[in-house]
Amino acid sequence: MNEASVERRLAAILAADVVGYSRLMGDDEAGTRARFNAHCNELIVPAIDRRRGRIVKDLGDGLLVELPSVVDAVECAAEIQNGMAERNAGQAEGKRIDFRIGINVGDVIVEGDDIHGDGVNVAARLEALAEPGGICISRSARDQIRDKLDFQLLDMGEVEVKNISRPVRVFRLLSDQTAAVLPRIQKHAFARQIRYAVFTIVAIGVVLASWMALREFPAFYAEGPPSLDSPHLSIAVLPFANLSGDKDRDYFADALTEDLTADLSRISGSFIISRNTAATYRGRNVNAKQVAQELNVKYLLEGTIRSARDSIRVGVQLTDGETGQQVWSERFEKSAGDMYTFQNEVTGRIARTLNLELKDAESRQVARGDLGNAEAADLALRAWAELWTRPQARETNDRALDYLERALKIDPENSEANGVAAYAYARAATYGWGLPRREAIKLGITFGVRSVQLDPKNADAVYALGFLHYLAGETQKSQEQLRLCIELNRNHAPAYFFNGLNLIRLGRPRDAISWIERAFKLSPRDPLRSVWYGAIGRAQVLMEDDAKAIETAKRGIAANPKHPHNYAVLASAYALRGELSNAQTATQEFLQLQPGMTASQYWRNVASADPVALKAYERLIVGLRKAGLPDS
Repeated sequence: MNEASVERRLAAILAADVVGYSRLMGDDEAGTRARFNAHCNELIVPAIDRRRGRIVKDLGDGLLVELPSVVDAVECAAEIQNGMAERNAGQAEGKRIDFRIGINVGDVIVEGDDIHGDGVNVAARLEALAEPGGICISRSARDQIRDKLDFQLLDMGEVEVKNISRPVRVFRLLSDQTAAVLPRIQKHAFARQIRYAVFTIVAIGVVLASWMALREFPAFYAEGPPSLDSPHLSIAVLPFANLSGDKDRDYFADALTEDLTADLSRISGSFIISRNTAATYRGRNVNAKQVAQELNVKYLLEGTIRSARDSIRVGVQLTDGETGQQVWSERFEKSAGDMYTFQNEVTGRIARTLNLELKDAESRQVARGDLGNAEAADLALRAWAELWTRPQARETNDRALDYLERALKIDPENSEANGVAAYAYARAATYGWGLPRREAIKLGITFGVRSVQLDPKNADAVYALGFLHYLAGETQKSQEQLRLCIELNRNHAPAYFFNGLNLIRLGRPRDAISWIERAFKLSPRDPLRSVWYGAIGRAQVLMEDDAKAIETAKRGIAANPKHPHNYAVLASAYALRGELSNAQTATQEFLQLQPGMTASQYWRNVASADPVALKAYERLIVGLRKAGLPDS
């Protein structure tokens, strides 16, 4: 390559890919290419030309486009996706052409008419993460268009992508918001009319969807998750900051954050972002309006703690995420043993300030009768922090169990310690940490039952029992516990996920997906989202929707390349589509993470010994065997 011919510049890159192109070409090569060319000539090229962009490459199954600015790129992408939705209306599934689009701004190498480099590679990786008909953009692109376009973005967090040395921060343009990203050449009054019309249409759609859901699922838990449409309160409790100068108080700040998250669910019709997603903002200097937009909530609750001799000083403020204005703020000084009173005061104050109604529910303190031994309660909080705020590892699990052993020696009647022990043993059983699986499950159930006997309203203990019964293959018992957990805390994201797993075992994969999608809504940046993607992918294989299963598994791998289940989904789905080379590659990657795994063993692990569950997972296992996973 002649160095003199190489030029570098900053560019806005749009990468577009046709979903399921190989399948479409296999079904109807001439027709697919004709439809693709028509879409390009009538919609895509005019949209690019209006913004003075250029098509760098026609890749056959997609396009690489350079545009003058990121604003132009996002507007162009939205116009393309809106136009494709209209053009696909009424088309048979096998005739539709859907695009996924990724947008990045970065340094590129220019060689003649071609461009290369990380700026291009990142855009291509973002496109692979987008949903059919969707748009994903990088953080650098998001920063360029902030406050310039009327839209909502969902922060998907840091994602490790292939051949890029550092994780990429990914934002997804919400699918029902693309119509709001219109070319800003209209007068402002007309733009307001358009936005109002879009809002009205979306609102009507939500009402109709809710009505249809009620017709289809008359019983509260018969099929789908309980409705969270039009919540009276949508809020994220951000991690409280420990300003004590004593790092040993971090666990207390985390526990206080979690308990407030749970207690706010007592407000009727509330939508509370999961602690796992909220925890990703720990230690960050956040902009209230930005975070509220990323999480799609109305309010943010933030706080600080300071140690003062035998008491704790807590500052707390509620912020309106739309305006950035404080709704109220207050300072409290309480003894460490009086924190439950503080939580009830804060929850009640929010309800009164916003004129909302608290459910008729007792606080955990009332349910317990008293706090018992303060030292035992403190040790239980430390154990809880190890499990919920540290990376999932044997070391953190062992430290938690050490704290809990000490706590329960001091106070065997401490409900919190018993409940946290149940969850710790569930994790030990899942990953084979320290004890045989059956022994860990038996111990966990013993502690969980004891916790619930002491405090029937401890939703986390009830969740741990649902988790443990799932591991034991007791699907019906697990389902009962998880639904009870959701009745106690309708915002408990992991409970929705595990209920989805149970529905897969019961041969109801379509219903399962709606429950797992609810978990995503409650915790969009959850550290375990790769696990959730793996479960949706398994359900899609069982529904014979292998193309979607492949896309889902790839998103799961992008979220966490070390989670094995997504590779199993990928291998099975590729094999069932006859793409044996890709299937074998995925199988090899799966076996690197799960050495010695066989198809029969994997079948037993995901399905349990329940004949109904074994039958439900049969298609997935057939695919794994075709993909080359040894049978025994």
